[in-house]
Amino acid sequence: MTLRKYSTRSVLLLALTALPTWLMAGDHDIQHSAREQESSSEDLVLRSIMRELDENMREVVGAISRENWDLVAEITPLIADHPEPPLSEKTRILRFVGTDAARFVGHDRQVHEAAMEMGAKARQEDGEAVIEAFSRVQKHCLDCHQEFKEEFRLHFYGE
Repeated sequence: MTLRKYSTRSVLLLALTALPTWLMAGDHDIQHSAREQESSSEDLVLRSIMRELDENMREVVGAISRENWDLVAEITPLIADHPEPPLSEKTRILRFVGTDAARFVGHDRQVHEAAMEMGAKARQEDGEAVIEAFSRVQKHCLDCHQEFKEEFRLHFYGE
């Protein structure tokens, strides 16, 4: 990878935004309790969607580091337009988040928009813009997780 053509800021931004993904990869096994690994019928479909998004984000990190813009462009729709839980599960989730539903849905919309921009910039082979858009995707994921993840785990899984 030729880093010379990218600004120090862009390289640092990629490293800092990829760090949460790499850290999650490191304790991936630790995070999964025996209950999670049993694929309990009580698991929300949302959990499998989040795992798939995690894998897609890791693939994007690798593709960016190899400057494989075609692969970044191929993966970004999987992030932007990820599957949605079934209607019955959506209803449970929205009922749970209650008055915060607009913020919850807003986080998803922001991830969608940033991922779409990342794909567009990848098709233009604009590495710095791809990295900046990736950073925004990570930021919006983190914002949502910080606001909702613990409460979800406690409410839906007792974790």
